[in-house]
Amino acid sequence: MKIAKGFLVLGFILVSLILVPQVLAETATPSSRPNPKRQEIRVEKLNAVKRERIMSFSNKMIVRLEATIERLEKLIIRIEERNVSEIKVSLNEAKQKLTLIKSNVVTLKESLNDMTTSEDPKAMFEKAKETLNGIKEDIKDVHGILVKLIGDIKGLRIGEDKNK
Repeated sequence: MKIAKGFLVLGFILVSLILVPQVLAETATPSSRPNPKRQEIRVEKLNAVKRERIMSFSNKMIVRLEATIERLEKLIIRIEERNVSEIKVSLNEAKQKLTLIKSNVVTLKESLNDMTTSEDPKAMFEKAKETLNGIKEDIKDVHGILVKLIGDIKGLRIGEDKNK
């Protein structure tokens, strides 16, 4: 009786070792046919997330650029109120560059909007990147001009003691 139970247990173990791994191996492997619809949906979701991130980043960047332009405009207005004739040429140059910067920001907005819908977003991104770098350099130039103008205005003060 004990021998029969031993053979029965041994038989059960051998059968389970032989059959169960095959079943697990069959069910664990993915199907040989990729589901193109699932892949298409996954790609669309990734593209939507990428577009959303790009638009969010670009909107924040545009807001920052516009705030910088606004601050520079305020500085120009305050400098104009001083009514100093020696700095008019440099002030007009700064105004012209600031006008150019504003038009470049509008161009940048358009290219960023086009980038999310275009067939070749990398090329559009390179164009937007070049425009952005140009805007940054122009802002630095205008800021440098205004810093120099403010220094010139301070140098024109009369009657103040420089030792204070």
